Amino acid sequence: MAVNSVLLKVRIKLFISGILFFLLNFFHIAIASTSKINFEDKGFFEFIKFFSSFERWRILFALGLFIFQIIFSYFIMLRKFRKAELARIDETGLVGNNYEKILKNLRINPQEIYKWVHEQAEAHNIKSIKRIYLTDTSIPNAMTLDVVPLPFIRSSWIVLDANVLEILDERETKAVIAHELGHVKRLDGIVNIFRYGINFYAFLAYLIILLEMIRLIIADIPVVALNILIRVGFLLLLIIVIWVFTLLNRLLLNYSRRQSELMADYYAAQRIGRNHIINALVLLGQRLDVISAFGTEFRFLQGLKDLPPEELSKEISREKAVHIYVQQRLKNLKEELYVPLTDEQIKDLTVKASKKLLSLREEQLETGLMKDRKIASELSKLTIDWFLIDKDKDLYLKDEEIDNLVKEIIGNPNKELFEHDLYPRRALLVRDHPSMKDRIIFLYYAFPKDTSS
Repeated sequence: MAVNSVLLKVRIKLFISGILFFLLNFFHIAIASTSKINFEDKGFFEFIKFFSSFERWRILFALGLFIFQIIFSYFIMLRKFRKAELARIDETGLVGNNYEKILKNLRINPQEIYKWVHEQAEAHNIKSIKRIYLTDTSIPNAMTLDVVPLPFIRSSWIVLDANVLEILDERETKAVIAHELGHVKRLDGIVNIFRYGINFYAFLAYLIILLEMIRLIIADIPVVALNILIRVGFLLLLIIVIWVFTLLNRLLLNYSRRQSELMADYYAAQRIGRNHIINALVLLGQRLDVISAFGTEFRFLQGLKDLPPEELSKEISREKAVHIYVQQRLKNLKEELYVPLTDEQIKDLTVKASKKLLSLREEQLETGLMKDRKIASELSKLTIDWFLIDKDKDLYLKDEEIDNLVKEIIGNPNKELFEHDLYPRRALLVRDHPSMKDRIIFLYYAFPKDTSS
């Protein structure tokens, strides 16, 4: 069977970027762990003697701080989990204090989620899944946490946001689950912990050298001012070099993580079907744009969950944002401040207030007082409207529609599929996920024909 060239390229990129990252960091560790500061020599390049001696205390000190960092990170993570509105899913359903609120808009029974996760994990010999959580935020997301990243006792948690389950159907939800299981199967979580670990160690080792240099400079203040300036200059030069290497590290790390996301998509497409994961990506991307539209109107996301899955349009969300906002404010007055309002009064007041607010907004748009809509209009020119490709308006792109979407993407290389992907274009260093457009193109060519039912 011929190897797919698109898939092969991603695998090669992942392998090369990973190798370069580890080689660069091991080089850092070797330099930082075996270098010695010596201001007694007069030569400009002899302030630091590289590979002069191996000092065990540096290794032990940095290792101790590294372990402390891991423990502290887990403490912060668990604290966030307790504060978040989430519940654990087991075979009986949701377990926790927030399950009634979470269940409000779910399209899928949590017991089904539990069954799908464990069925897929068992089918592909993934034994480390110990817990499944459901969060309740306005951001559609899913993640995998390797809480115990050790062989034989490995413990992995899968976290799904209720927002995902509110807009995806069974096929697409299974694809998202398969994507997260792909990360577990490929050990991405453990690899990332190791990556951050050696990166953190290199940072600490360099920090020790910098602090030692500062201490010696301060201790030798009485010496000739020119010598002090030279030493400070060398210190600043070393800081710049370390900063450049840090940027390179981050570039390699995020580049590698982008390839890992593509491979997790590929894993999901293998198990569930190409079209299902593509449609899940499209709907999640659209949801993120709707969130942006809500933020443009009111700078807040309250009320987003009152929009049903069928109303993923930015235009609909902008129009309904006013209505939902007023309605929720009135409900808050009733429930929290005990203002005597009936449901009928809230409904009537909402309609009246919404009309006035919409009228005021249109006046501001006409007079130029409201700039955000103009910005949104400009952004829309840089994106591809996938709704126009969904001919039957069922919010599910089939083979022919996906063919047309890919043609549209290829024919407009300067456009993104969603507005939120426009912003990371200039920020490759901080972008650790590929754009939705890149993910769909990869899946399309890695799987020329969809095999899902």
